[in-house]
Amino acid sequence: MHRTARWLGALAALLLVTGCQSASRFAPTYLLVPPQPVVLTPPLWGQLEAGPWNVGLRVRTLPPDVAGASTLQLTLWYPARGGDPTRRVHYRDYVGLTSSEEHPEATGDALLANEAVTRYEQGLVDRGIPEESTSAWLDSPMAAVPDAPPAPGRFPLVLVAQGRYHSAQHQAVLAEYLASHGYVVATTPSPTRRAPPGPDLDVLATARAQAHELERALHQLQSDSRIDSTRVALVGHSLGARAAFLFVLAHPEAAALVSLDGGLANQAGKDWLTGLPYFYPERYRVPLLHIYQEGDAEVVPDFELLESLRGAERWTLRIAGMRHLDFTSVGAASVLAPGLAPTQSAEDIARGWATTASATRRFLDANVRRRLVIPGAPPPPPSPLVTPDPRVTLTHWGEGQP
Repeated sequence: MHRTARWLGALAALLLVTGCQSASRFAPTYLLVPPQPVVLTPPLWGQLEAGPWNVGLRVRTLPPDVAGASTLQLTLWYPARGGDPTRRVHYRDYVGLTSSEEHPEATGDALLANEAVTRYEQGLVDRGIPEESTSAWLDSPMAAVPDAPPAPGRFPLVLVAQGRYHSAQHQAVLAEYLASHGYVVATTPSPTRRAPPGPDLDVLATARAQAHELERALHQLQSDSRIDSTRVALVGHSLGARAAFLFVLAHPEAAALVSLDGGLANQAGKDWLTGLPYFYPERYRVPLLHIYQEGDAEVVPDFELLESLRGAERWTLRIAGMRHLDFTSVGAASVLAPGLAPTQSAEDIARGWATTASATRRFLDANVRRRLVIPGAPPPPPSPLVTPDPRVTLTHWGEGQP
């Protein structure tokens, strides 16, 4: 049955049903001790509520896996227990990681990191963003504590595929939020960061390269006993969603795929899968949530591919008032840093970003954790993120539809 709802609460109901349907296929994640609450919700999180875990942060360097491959930086957020709150990173620290993403051999070089932050800040000012806004954003305290003690237990893994030219900072706020709710989140920079900028791009080749880098990350993390590598989900923004899709095609056991205004449902480059052999849309089975906007003229929705994936449950969530880049940390910072968004739209964008993060987490909870719903249990308390909102439209296609 095709359903359209105009509030996020409908998403919660659908996800609870989805989570019940095959919960018996999965064992519950095992926690050794009750978690401790996060000390403080960072300003960039906006309306979002922190989960029960503190957040740790580690940066690793992955060696080349085959001839011709490059050294790769892996940024990892994880549920933590304790950690010195005075050592929490600021957003500028995430921006500083871009230096070692481009030069992984220089990981930890403070001078290069500071130079990267200076270039980024100057670039914002050159685009007309007031200096006080850039400072408010970059100096904003975050949740993660570098090398904080990991929380006991095993946690599901979320691999994040960045959009074109994007780095760890672009989904850092979402990654922290998910980690506070019990997920290990790993990302690598977009492979396009190492290529000269330009309008021409072999979309399929680039997506394949990025999917391979996600494979490298998974291979590295499978040996970590704290990560439940049998429960892996993908989140991809823009071009990264195409890479995440290719990864899922190679790993049909993946638990879920979330596309953040991703290329899976854009008019631009919609024929990108033409050169992919042995692709049969009807065989796709992984639950998929596509969150999108309609206000950016350069990223126009097209659902032909999503509609063809009739073997899977699919949801689309339209959030009015968003722009393509608002599905990154830019959207989270739209109120904190005036100038990143039109004044009259900033609050709507921040709210839309929070809705995106909340919907992503709920979708993962239902499809990765497969949480059981206890018959007769009282409903959870109402949240401002699930109240009726005319700016949000949810559509669901079941198996065999449309």
